[in-house]
Amino acid sequence: MERARLSAARTERGWSQEYVASALGVDRVTVQRWEQHRTTPQPYHLERLCKLFGKTAVALGLVEEQLVVEQHITESEEATDDAYASFRASHGLLRLWHIVCNWPVSNARYHELQEALLLELEDNNSMTHDAPMSRRETLRLLAATPIELCGLSAVKVVMRRPTEEILMQCAAGITACWDLKKGKDLAFISDTVEKYLPTLKEIARVAPTLQSKAAAELLAQCFLLKAALSWNIATPADGIHYAQQAETYSKSVEQPLLQVLALRMQAASLCYTNQWEQALHIAQQAKYVLDTTSKELIPPLAHSYVYAGLATYQAYHGQKQDALTSLKKAHATFFEQPVTETVPLWIDHSVGNLLLNDGLTHAHLGLYREAVDSFDQIQVDHANDMTIPLGCRVEAFIEQTAVEVSRDDQPRDMDKCMALWIQGIEGAKALQSNKKFNDALMAHTAMRAAWPSEPRIKELRAYITHW
Repeated sequence: MERARLSAARTERGWSQEYVASALGVDRVTVQRWEQHRTTPQPYHLERLCKLFGKTAVALGLVEEQLVVEQHITESEEATDDAYASFRASHGLLRLWHIVCNWPVSNARYHELQEALLLELEDNNSMTHDAPMSRRETLRLLAATPIELCGLSAVKVVMRRPTEEILMQCAAGITACWDLKKGKDLAFISDTVEKYLPTLKEIARVAPTLQSKAAAELLAQCFLLKAALSWNIATPADGIHYAQQAETYSKSVEQPLLQVLALRMQAASLCYTNQWEQALHIAQQAKYVLDTTSKELIPPLAHSYVYAGLATYQAYHGQKQDALTSLKKAHATFFEQPVTETVPLWIDHSVGNLLLNDGLTHAHLGLYREAVDSFDQIQVDHANDMTIPLGCRVEAFIEQTAVEVSRDDQPRDMDKCMALWIQGIEGAKALQSNKKFNDALMAHTAMRAAWPSEPRIKELRAYITHW
């Protein structure tokens, strides 16, 4: 049901959604979500909405969903609030903490808390500009809070705080870790999540049903994170183990979306250990879960994620028609995802990942021109798209180098290979990713074989320095 009073208040003034969004410092899509009753403004934005329209939250049709905001503000309080609001607007961590600290103790649906935090992160323009604290540092502190506040440890169970508080803090910390994963804080994320695990496992084991289920869902997310991180800072074999644990916890709470993602993560880990046949088999299992689960339970973005991986494994096995069909479905379902709908941040699939799998699929099929076009889109068309993780860009640089060296449809471009390779190995070192570093070494070996007498290729060895 749409919020007719909020929409009417805007149209009465002749304002567009873009105007309201600009006045509040949020995205237009956020205003659209509020009006469509998809999400509820957080206290900070609710207060600013009331001031912008000169109406109470009751008049705007918002008050019934707000449990913690005092609606009646005197003129003297407004002056104080304006001064504080200015301070608060430049400190994103305060607003994130406010959401966590005011989360109802009785609400064990921590995925909703994560969604609220995600929306705040999307709206919080100040974090990316001249804020006193960078977005990265804000997220690192949010991830560290469960450890410092609740005393969580990687080697023992710690229950110093109420169970509900531990779960809330861990849900917030995991949200921060997923966002940080887009950058280069891979070791920090892995070490941080490791400290959540023992206590969450104990809660999942002994707590009452609601809390036990919530802990198991958070554990599934933790192991999905650990699996993805292991490809870079541990070994892909570790990734298989972590993804299997994610699947176990997702099954225990009957969460098909988490189960699909865990299977997809297993398939990727198997691929990275060159177990291609098993990777294809597990990817087909993920597709089976998709096919046998109501579409309302699994968003289109997750379908795209599964089909993108499946296409890559089918292409490796020479199943050209099946691979191209899966790839077509991956693209179609990616763009079926409504922009006004917030999806769980643990669906680790971006336009960069889609294009990366598109490139790999075409490369395995020997369609080099199409492969290069896909990799180029990541680096050129989406160069400023911050939703594409750094790891995805680095992998694209290295994979495109390998494709350029291997292609037989036109003369190989040595200068382009060198430029791509340098960006790839420098990115691998920035991430401190052993896998990507080793992939870059293999690409360099291929370049030396392709141009054995070229001194500039040999000189590239100066870049091969481990961190």
